[in-house]
Amino acid sequence: MIDKDNNDESTKVIRGRIDEHGRVLIPVIVIASDGLEVEVEASVTVEFVGSIAVSDELAQQLGWRRLGSRKVMIGSQSVVLDHYFGTVALGHEPKQVVVLGGINRPAIIGQKLMSGRVLQLDFSTSEVALTQV
Repeated sequence: MIDKDNNDESTKVIRGRIDEHGRVLIPVIVIASDGLEVEVEASVTVEFVGSIAVSDELAQQLGWRRLGSRKVMIGSQSVVLDHYFGTVALGHEPKQVVVLGGINRPAIIGQKLMSGRVLQLDFSTSEVALTQV
């Protein structure tokens, strides 16, 4: 959910939540090759230096072009993942990014997609706010 805070038109806030397992989740729009927009709830992973990772099934359903596969580091694990060229929006204009495929969750957001933003967590209320600066 995207809000505007402090009556400042340039400040956009994405509201998320902290789930029962302590994962930080925020909504991300993934855009299919035919233009269909789908909102997925993605977990924030600061150990992942890429933009976003999704399941192969989701990437294929969206019609994203597969670029190949290679070994990548996610946290302390080295895994072989497919690479796709996809379009995503995180509270602003959609942009094309390299998307990793092959995870067993709907989506994981990494450092590249989060850069230029402030992430605020409130564990007492399980609320998350991601602000574009």
